[in-house]
Amino acid sequence: MDAVTGTLVQLIRNTDLAQRPDLLRQGKIAFLDYLASALQAARHPRVQEVARWVGNFPGTTPLLGQQVTSNPIQAAFFNGFQSHYLDLDDAQSSIAGHFSTVLFSVLLAERSRETTVRDFLTAYTVGAEIEGILGGYLNPKHKQQGWHSTGTLGSIGGAAALANLYGLDEEATARLLSLGATQSAGLGLEAGSDAKPLHSGFAARNAVFAFELLQHTKVTASERPFNNQNGWQKVFGNLELDPDELTRRWLRPGQLLEPGLWMKLHPYCSAAIGGAAACKTLYQQGLRLDGLREVTFHFPPGADTALHYPAPATGKEGKFSMEYVGWQVLTRGGEDDGLFELSQVPESFQKALPKFHRKNDLPPVEKTVRRTVVTATDLAGKTYRAEVPDPLGSPRHPFSEQDLEEKLIRAKGETWTKALLHAMEAWPAGRLDELENLL
Repeated sequence: MDAVTGTLVQLIRNTDLAQRPDLLRQGKIAFLDYLASALQAARHPRVQEVARWVGNFPGTTPLLGQQVTSNPIQAAFFNGFQSHYLDLDDAQSSIAGHFSTVLFSVLLAERSRETTVRDFLTAYTVGAEIEGILGGYLNPKHKQQGWHSTGTLGSIGGAAALANLYGLDEEATARLLSLGATQSAGLGLEAGSDAKPLHSGFAARNAVFAFELLQHTKVTASERPFNNQNGWQKVFGNLELDPDELTRRWLRPGQLLEPGLWMKLHPYCSAAIGGAAACKTLYQQGLRLDGLREVTFHFPPGADTALHYPAPATGKEGKFSMEYVGWQVLTRGGEDDGLFELSQVPESFQKALPKFHRKNDLPPVEKTVRRTVVTATDLAGKTYRAEVPDPLGSPRHPFSEQDLEEKLIRAKGETWTKALLHAMEAWPAGRLDELENLL
C-alpha cells in the first residue's frame, strides 16, 4: 500500500464524530433534504417507470417512495437516480457536483437493523470528506474538462462510507476504494437529459456492487489506488497528493461545513441560484422583461460552465440555463417548476432570448466562491445592477427549519413530514430502523 492510499485508509477507518455535534447536525439536515428531493421526484412518470424495471431484480431492499423492493445494488442505483432526478438535491462547490444523492443512497441500501444513526451520519460524513477533498484538488479543471463529478467521485465516496460503516480492515478498505475508483465515470454533456441523474445512480450502484463483491468473493484489486505514479488523481488530474496535507485537511472543519452545502427550493442547477436571486432583486425594484432592452449575466472566468444551455430547447435543458431561469423571474417574479418539465420551451421565451447575454468579465475567484452579477438596461437606456452574494440555500444563508419543512411537505405531505420530524427529534441518538415505516 502506498503512502497516499494508506493515509486515506487510516482517516476513513479512524473517523469518529463523538465530539463533532456540528457535523452530525449538518448530516441530519442533509438527510432531510435528500429525502425531500427523492420523494418529490417519486411521482414523476419516468422515475416510476425505472422503479418498475428495478423491481424485476428480486430482493427485499425497499426503494424510497415506491411500493417496490429489489436487491441492494439495484436499490442504491434507483435511489441515487430518483434523488437527483429533479436536480433538487444539495450541491457542493469543492466537488462541483452532488454527493448526498450518492452517499445516502449507498448507506440506505446497505444499512442493517443494527445501524445506529450516529454510525450512519459518520459514514456519510466520511464519504463527503473524501469526495470534497479530492474534488477540491481537481476542480475547476475537472469540471471544465467535461466530467460530471457526481459520477467520477461518487463511487469513491460511497466506497469510503461503507468501509467506515462496517469497520473494514486496512486491506479491505484499500481494495474497496480501488474498486470504487476504477469505476469512476460521468460526462457533463449529459446535463439536460435523464443520463445526468443516472450518474448518481450508477455511482451508488458501483459502490454497493464493489462492497457486495468483496463480501461474497475472493476477487482481488490493487491496494494502491491513490499512488502518485499512476493512481486515480494522477490519471484524472495529473496530480500528486501529499499524505501529510490530507491529514491536515481531514475534518478541519469538514467539507459539510466549509465550503458547505447549497440547497435548493427549485429544480435547477445551483450555479444559477445567485443569478436568479439578483433577477428577483431587479423585479422587486419594478423592472420587467418587456420593459428591458437587454439583460447580461456576468460571471468570473469559467464560472458558468455548469450552465450548459444559453438557448435551451427543452425544460430539462432549461435547468442548466441562466437565461431560462432569469426569463422566468423577470416575467413572473419567481421560478415556475412546471416550466422545467416542458418538452419544448415556450415561444415567449424563444422570442425574448435575444435580450439575454453572458460575459465572463468578473475577476477570478476562489473555486469555492460563486459570484453572478446581473445588469439590465431599460428601453430608455438606463442600466441597473444587482448581485446577491449569499442567496437563500447557500452555505452562508442556509435553509431555516421552516424552509426545510416546507420542502418536505411538498414532497410527501404535512402528516408524513410531522411524523418524520418527530421520529428524528432525538438524532443523532437511536437506530436508523426506527424510521423504517416512514421510508
